[in-house]
Amino acid sequence: MTYESRDRQWFALSCLGNLVALGDCGDFDAASEIADDLGLDAIWIADVDTVTQWSKTIQSKLAEIKV
Repeated sequence: MTYESRDRQWFALSCLGNLVALGDCGDFDAASEIADDLGLDAIWIADVDTVTQWSKTIQSKLAEIKV
């Protein structure tokens, strides 16, 4: 079993709109390399804190409009 630190988790948003978990990358440059290796046409690469903040904002807005 590998240890994956929450603080080292990275995500990529593809040009198709899919959010892909890249895993324990450590930093932006490593995450970008992994996205490239996976063949993702990433338009946004973000760490776990940024993705969490966006998720909370989206969930809050969806609750307001009762989707």
